[in-house]
Amino acid sequence: MDCERMDSLDGWVAIKSNAFEENETFKLGFIVQWNVIECKFAVTCHNRTLQRQKRKQELGLADTETSWAGLYSVTDLRNVHRQLTGVGDVLEPYFPNLSDLEGGNLWDLLFLNRTSSLDDPEKDLDTPCRQLEKYFSTAVDVCGRKIVLDSLFVQDVRDVEEYFENLHEFKKKTMEDQVIRAKETLREVLQQHKSADKMVLLLKIYDEEDEAYKELVTVATQFYQYLLQPFRDMRELAMLYKMEIMKSLEFDDLGPKRIAALEKEAEDWRMRAEDAVRSIQDITVNYFVETAKALAGILKHMEEDKKKFGPASWASAAPRLEKLKFMLAKETLQHMRAKEMCLNRKKEDIRNSMGSLADQRDSMEAVDELEMQYYEAQLELYDVKFEILKNEELLLLAQIDTVRRQIKELKEEVVYYDTCENPEELQMEEAGRLRDSSSPAMKSLCRRLQQLETKRGSICARRAYLRNKKDQCMDANEQKHKQAQQSTERFLHHHSVQLKREQKKEEDKQRKEWVDQERERTLNRLKAFREKRQGQLVLKAPRSQPAARTVPPPEPSQPMSIISLTPSPEGPGAGVPSKKKSPKKKKDNIPVQIFLPPGSAGASSPPPPPLPPPA
Repeated sequence: MDCERMDSLDGWVAIKSNAFEENETFKLGFIVQWNVIECKFAVTCHNRTLQRQKRKQELGLADTETSWAGLYSVTDLRNVHRQLTGVGDVLEPYFPNLSDLEGGNLWDLLFLNRTSSLDDPEKDLDTPCRQLEKYFSTAVDVCGRKIVLDSLFVQDVRDVEEYFENLHEFKKKTMEDQVIRAKETLREVLQQHKSADKMVLLLKIYDEEDEAYKELVTVATQFYQYLLQPFRDMRELAMLYKMEIMKSLEFDDLGPKRIAALEKEAEDWRMRAEDAVRSIQDITVNYFVETAKALAGILKHMEEDKKKFGPASWASAAPRLEKLKFMLAKETLQHMRAKEMCLNRKKEDIRNSMGSLADQRDSMEAVDELEMQYYEAQLELYDVKFEILKNEELLLLAQIDTVRRQIKELKEEVVYYDTCENPEELQMEEAGRLRDSSSPAMKSLCRRLQQLETKRGSICARRAYLRNKKDQCMDANEQKHKQAQQSTERFLHHHSVQLKREQKKEEDKQRKEWVDQERERTLNRLKAFREKRQGQLVLKAPRSQPAARTVPPPEPSQPMSIISLTPSPEGPGAGVPSKKKSPKKKKDNIPVQIFLPPGSAGASSPPPPPLPPPA
């Protein structure tokens, strides 16, 4: 026990920082009554807000608890009060005095016949209950709903675990916060460049920048290593299981069903390993994005500072600028290489998809679509390769600038000589100085410079080769798009007649529907008109007049007025047609009788003569 670490976290748990935060406001109602049998306070709490919502939508809140209840002695309530005052000291004066309601003492236990103070019927028990209700409502306002409910009512283990942090997520969030703080620190240091007007102060800021960047790289490396570790473990585990399965398939005597099951399991582990590798590549890309972004910000501010000072003053900061360029090119190069791996993986996935569709019929459209995606991925890969060459060239340029600066400093090195009385000695010193220009250090620097220039030339040649390959890929991609467009136009051309026929059918169908709607609307108007007008219109032919005489007279309850539109001379016999008319005019003069309801004719019109009896 003496050797146990005092700072060990064994037995400790991480509590959520927002464990008692309440996103929604709930109205709680407390009801407190004195239980005479148990001699305790019965406390009931109702969540009024949830109860109202439950009435409106019973399905959504059916499993939600809305009421709680419990029995508490005076000692229990004091313990609860002690917990709540630990959260809010302002609750201390709100707790009522319950000393009169405490349980019996030792004498009550010895003498059972002794009357307790709680059995007094005249004792006021309602006032403490109302005071407790007010106290609990105040505690909810001060401490919060969750703390009050958890202090009063017992929670199960599942509810208690809701307050604990997931250790994996907790550690991840802690490391992420460290990365964010490191970024903020570096950003604050970079803001000091605006106020720096002296080189001494600027060099001090550069030292602070270096420390801040190192801290950022350290915490970012720890964070991303923590993110990578589960996927690395999965990759190793999957490869191990796959190797064991392959050994079993090779050396063990197995049946066909067992072989098929093991092959399926091996394929499953292979897919898991590939998924782990994909995740590792994605996380690696994100890491280099962060570091390259930080270096780009530092380099940008330093290049702006270079414009404020002359060459002599800036000579002390020039090595740092070259170092920053080298580091930025290196980080960007690693970022591009990680991105190149992701694009190669994407191309491999597209190739596998095309291979799976090769054996299927009617899959030409899907294959063409995948082929276009493959061309696009290849073009993006060429862009990434160009960036890789660009950053490799930047690395070489940073090294070339450093070597040239060293050669320049070596050539401009000031040499002080002692006084010479003999001119021959002075000539000998000058000859030695000329020999120093071809010293081993100078030769080494010149050789190094020549090697760097050669590598730069090879990079230019590779860039030209990639440019030609990219142009060929772009031509093939454009040709593929043109073929797809031509096939679409050909399809539309060959099927234009069918499309026109279908379009005409659709137009005829719409026209028919419109005609049916108009006919239905017209019939409805006619029906409404007939219901509104109760009169009848009858067209009478010339030879139907004798039959008209046989029409029985209208009932007395429905008298009708008869108006004859047949042209006839005025007189009492105007209602009888003339027999002397020419037969040619019978076609033009068609007699029409209109039967109108009573009251529609004028009051001054005389009634028509009665019809003669039938012969």
